[in-house]
Amino acid sequence: MTENTENTDNTDSSAAEREGTLPGQAQYQDPEGAAALEEAILAGQEGRISSQELVARICESELLSVGRLLDEKDPASFQALVLKSPEGDSAVAATFTSAGRVPEQIREKAPVMVKAGGEATLRSIGAGYGLAINPGSNLGLELGPEGIAAIVAAYDQAAANQSAAARPNATGSADETGSAPQAQ
Repeated sequence: MTENTENTDNTDSSAAEREGTLPGQAQYQDPEGAAALEEAILAGQEGRISSQELVARICESELLSVGRLLDEKDPASFQALVLKSPEGDSAVAATFTSAGRVPEQIREKAPVMVKAGGEATLRSIGAGYGLAINPGSNLGLELGPEGIAAIVAAYDQAAANQSAAARPNATGSADETGSAPQAQ
């Protein structure tokens, strides 16, 4: 039995092989979603989309949080990596658009990756903490604690408004379409 060692070209190796996944863990791959979020970040930096549009894209996207398990047998013991922002006074939760964006030095300190929706990620950040997406990258951004709180409050208000609009009016005379019942 011989091994094929002639192909040294990495272009056709899978991302999982290049990323070095942990045994028993599936490699996170969402190149289309990551590229779309990175394009939105770039568009926001260049002023092609509003900050509200960028926040909506972040909330609609999936982010990778990196960290460690405090108890290797308990996934609920995940402790996210928190970085001190060089530009600000607040610590930030480090997230990434794709596994390929996680620098090697961070992988060594925070080898576990957890994928979650952007809105869920924002909601999971404790008071006083910010969020960094792709820290250190030109396709990254940082949101301070006040920004996180404002985004979560705005989403909560929008959900409350939508819930109130879906309820029938006080007289109970409107049907599901909001129109009065028809006489037969």
